[in-house]
Parts: sequence; C-alpha cells; structure tokens
Amino acid sequence: MRLLFILLLVLASAGGGAGSAWFLRPGSEVMEVGNAAEDPQDLEHYSYVELQNQFVVPLTEGDTVTGLVAVSLAIEGKKGEEQTILHAEPRLRDAFLRVLFEHARADGFQGDFTNDTSMAELRSRLSAAALDNLGQIVSGVLITSVTRQDF
Repeated sequence: MRLLFILLLVLASAGGGAGSAWFLRPGSEVMEVGNAAEDPQDLEHYSYVELQNQFVVPLTEGDTVTGLVAVSLAIEGKKGEEQTILHAEPRLRDAFLRVLFEHARADGFQGDFTNDTSMAELRSRLSAAALDNLGQIVSGVLITSVTRQDF
C-alpha cells in the first residue's frame, strides 16, 4: 500500500510538472510592433539613438505617490537621420512622457508589468508617438531598461 501511494504521488507530481510546463510555455504568437526591421539584411539601413536621460514616472494611489518607474528608451530610425532624431528629442520626450503617464494611470506598471503583452502594448504606443512626431524616419522605439521602485 505504501509503495502504491508513493507511485501515485510521483505520477501526480510528474503530471503537475508537465501541465505547468505546458501552461507556462512561451507563446508562439509574435506581435509586430510598428515596422521595425525584421530581416537581418535590413538592419544595415537602421541606426539607434539612445535618449540621454531616463524617464521617471510616479506611481500613485489616490493622492499618494507609492513608487517610481524609471524607463530608458532608444529610437530605431533610418540611417543618416540621427541628428534629426536628436534635434526632436524635447518633443519626443514630451510625447513619451504622456504615453508613460497614461500607462501608469491605467495600472500598466503594477503586478507583472514586464510580461510580453504589457511591454508590447507600451512599445507600440511609444512607437506611435514617435511616428506622430517624426514620421517615417522612425521604425520603432526600444525599451532598453525599466526599473520600478516601490516605497
């Protein structure tokens, strides 16, 4: 009887582990954000401009600041347009801050905020803001770092 119990326990554990692995497997769906370069040969036509300072976004509950999120961004654009992107940085920072504040108000930085879906949505909205400001010289916005500090 004891051996049967141990065997059932091992089988249940193996089944639970297999079920967990199947449930937590990476998604096969690939979300396309903007029209970022997908073909490795196309990468030679793009350059990356790292924005100088981090974006700091307060997290609030009611009237209380409960934490901060610091986000670093880079812009993927057409090669040769780096100066155009740098000259537009104040306008871009304003547009990106609006997107980040809206994301924070919608609790986008709560819980598992770095999951693929949440980050793809944020990347897409940031890319749309960059396209609105710079047009087709921008192919996407990259989130190079994101850190949350709770108080």
